[in-house]
Amino acid sequence: MGNNKSMNKYKIRKGCIVRLNKDVCFTEKSGGKRQFPLTNYNNDNRLVVKASRPITKEETSMWYASDASKGMNSVGESKLPPQSVSIDLMADRVYTVLRARCRVRLGWGNPRGGMVKILCSKTGEEAYVKRDYVEAIS
Repeated sequence: MGNNKSMNKYKIRKGCIVRLNKDVCFTEKSGGKRQFPLTNYNNDNRLVVKASRPITKEETSMWYASDASKGMNSVGESKLPPQSVSIDLMADRVYTVLRARCRVRLGWGNPRGGMVKILCSKTGEEAYVKRDYVEAIS
């Protein structure tokens, strides 16, 4: 069988439809194969996986104009703007792949590889999530 992590007959490619892989993302209690939850039990019970996307320039400008950017943090340094936004991916939704293999910078550190960029068919939001967390359905 090779090194293929998934036994799914469809490969994740640009334009294909994917959904969350319940076996990889959720505990046995929630219908998956994990012993412990991916992030926390609340998300596991709700069948939600957190994805992220980088902040836009407009959102950064709005943050600088808000009261949240004023003052100092707890160690006396200037506050830094957020670098990414968290988005909930639901197990009962399907997503369209916009980029099948990508690296994205979602924080102040190095870019993360092994990601897939998806578009939610219901909300129209784009997000990045680990490729291992999704499976192709067509």
